[in-house]
Amino acid sequence: MVRTRRALLEAIPHAFAALLLARPALAQSPPPASDFVTQVAVANMFGIESATLALQKSSSPTIKDYAHRLADDHAKAASGLRRIIARRSDIALPDRPDSRHLEVLRDLGALEGGDFDKAYVKAQRSAHQELARLLEAYAQNGGDSELKAFATEALPLFQTLDRKAQELSPAP
Repeated sequence: MVRTRRALLEAIPHAFAALLLARPALAQSPPPASDFVTQVAVANMFGIESATLALQKSSSPTIKDYAHRLADDHAKAASGLRRIIARRSDIALPDRPDSRHLEVLRDLGALEGGDFDKAYVKAQRSAHQELARLLEAYAQNGGDSELKAFATEALPLFQTLDRKAQELSPAP
């Protein structure tokens, strides 16, 4: 049982590292509009679902406070993105997170207590660093003006969530 938890704890940061390595040139060249929408939508779904897990599984008031804000902020961003996409026929929103994010959610769901808190903090640090970079790249160089405006507006919010994720510390 302890080996399984340790393996899960070690796997979560590696899964997010793989996500980051898959997009090494993000800051220089943003993805096409449809890929940007998919990545932001998946990040929002992951943020909301992982916050729900934290509210259920964590005993840390700091992590629960962060999870409340996380769920609210991702829900607002998801709503804004849905409003943009609803007026368009060239881009569709995904209906669920991708397999990598689902794997992390599954791994988090299998953990309890301090093990959960440590893995959750690592996952949030990676996820929000990646999302902030994606939004920054699109805000600076995105090819779709409406999505570029969305990225510009959402960027400060997710930079704050990224900063707060970096400051989170799970209980020992």
